Amino acid sequence: EESDGLAALDAIDELAVDVLLVDNRLRSLSGSELIRKFLRRNVGSEAKLPAFVLTGPFSSGPMALEAIRCGANDMVSEEESADELLAAVREAGSLDHRVDFGMLSDFFWEQDVPHGGNQRWLLRLNNLEAEEQQVLDALQAGFEDTELEQHTGLPHTRVRWVLDSLQKRLGLATRSQLALALYEAGLLPEPESA
Repeated sequence: EESDGLAALDAIDELAVDVLLVDNRLRSLSGSELIRKFLRRNVGSEAKLPAFVLTGPFSSGPMALEAIRCGANDMVSEEESADELLAAVREAGSLDHRVDFGMLSDFFWEQDVPHGGNQRWLLRLNNLEAEEQQVLDALQAGFEDTELEQHTGLPHTRVRWVLDSLQKRLGLATRSQLALALYEAGLLPEPESA
């Protein structure tokens, strides 16, 4: 337990945990900034990184978007029950965390995230392996995480490996961050209502 963001950031390296619960209202460094700084210095290393659940006083679209941007696996507010908090922690620690790319695309559109407004992601997606391109094409066509195996003909574990590879290529920690990067690159379809 730590109430100071900078002290917590230093303490994380000494911990052997699967999931960290981080309040956004820490002193000296917000929870989202703590997560961002930790992941920035550790994503891409061979070490197993903890998952993060960001907490705050209330739920809002901008706060949920900030949780995705910083690399948190989930956002839980004080308005939610203890059962919802436990479910978020369990899901964050799950080895087979799936996201709904279509739902996230709708959410990004609702939050006025510019679709195709960040082309720097495209530069990192050059020279993809055949399977990476195959999965990316399926996502671009609007197939969901659960449909990727059927559409690509790849086994579930291989699809998961390819999504991990795309995340690593982009320097991202979570599937939700991957969805945001693909949306910002214009590689996820725009919502129907756009």
